[in-house]
Amino acid sequence: MEFIILLIVIVAVLVLPLKMAAAMLGARNTGAFHCLFALLLAVIIQRFVGGLIPGVTEEYGMLITIPLAAIAYMLVLGTGFLKAVLIAIVQGLILIGATLLLGTLLAAV
Repeated sequence: MEFIILLIVIVAVLVLPLKMAAAMLGARNTGAFHCLFALLLAVIIQRFVGGLIPGVTEEYGMLITIPLAAIAYMLVLGTGFLKAVLIAIVQGLILIGATLLLGTLLAAV
């Protein structure tokens, strides 16, 4: 039962920032399942490209991750590439804020 609750929390923490960022920037498909599929596609694309490029540092990895995630968001969420890049950046900022807030709340308990 704890595993199911943990899985729901993890999915909510990952999908909700993307859903919020896509809705704020006017993506065509902003449903929860569209956002979940966009995240899964982004991970698949990033793993595939990461396997092709050995020895990528953290700095270059971040520069590669945003455009690759934007390609997945562009395909699934129905936006242009530049808007998808903005969605990826805003989603990252919301995710960082939500993680800090959730960590603070859990530390206080």
